[in-house]
Amino acid sequence: MTETSTATTTIVYRPFGGLDGYRIVSDRASRAVVHAFALADLAAVSGAGFLAGGCAYILTGGGIAYIGESGKPLRRLGEHAADPSKTFARDAFVIGGCEGAAFDKSLGLDFQFRLTKAAIEVGSVTVTKGANPVRPMIPPADRSTHDRIYGDAMRLLHDAGCTIFASSLPKDSGPAEPGEPAAPPPQFGPGGPANAEDSGPMAIGVSAMRADGETFELRYCNLWARGYRSGGRFVVAAGSDIRIATNESVDAVTRRRREELFRAGVLVEIPGVTDRRRLMVEVAFSTESIAAKVACGAHSVPPWTLLAPRAVVLAA
Repeated sequence: MTETSTATTTIVYRPFGGLDGYRIVSDRASRAVVHAFALADLAAVSGAGFLAGGCAYILTGGGIAYIGESGKPLRRLGEHAADPSKTFARDAFVIGGCEGAAFDKSLGLDFQFRLTKAAIEVGSVTVTKGANPVRPMIPPADRSTHDRIYGDAMRLLHDAGCTIFASSLPKDSGPAEPGEPAAPPPQFGPGGPANAEDSGPMAIGVSAMRADGETFELRYCNLWARGYRSGGRFVVAAGSDIRIATNESVDAVTRRRREELFRAGVLVEIPGVTDRRRLMVEVAFSTESIAAKVACGAHSVPPWTLLAPRAVVLAA
């Protein structure tokens, strides 16, 4: 008799109690254990004494993910928490071994490679990397063991709340829900289909720092927007204008982004203005071009230009 499915049991232990904090997610039939917590709680997690030994880990936030491995996770995560280039990281997911079955170096490296590859293929986040992960040389017998542990780990990551390995788009969207407009058909202007760079994610409500201190402005059809570079992305700053109308030449990807932005509840009316809305949070894009297209609702837009410092002297 061939089994078509196998039931599983996931155990969620919350050392600090409550519903939101530090979670240790395990399955007694598996060697893998997932520790999930806000990176800001690292000191408390360290004090709890449960997180030790070899691991692979995922840092996520703002539509970005960083995937690494370490034999000393607390020290390594502390280094990341103090790294200005990791300011995007809000949540940490650490995959390690259960008691008596710690991850060795080859397992951590293999998981880093596999998780990085999976995250890139799904494309729900931008994966930022240091050195490009390389799959370690593993004997076939050990690789089959890794396969089983990895399968369990992916399920436990899902149960821990790590969603970056699930596609953001359903395989079959089906009919639109009542009251929800159907997605418009693809429309391409003179530039043809969306470029490959246009597939990058949009992150709404990010907390970002300027990479080089430079600020840029964008002007289009009475619209004024301000932006800056941060962590390999371009951020449209809170207080910027977002044009309401969408030109017919706009491609389908940009239309979807604009629909998401308008549904997010982060745009407010500007008194006396009917063609624009005011952005209340920071929104990150993979490129300056995408940011401009979404803000303007247009396929052909002017470039962002450097905003020169201005000083206003008030009389005493």
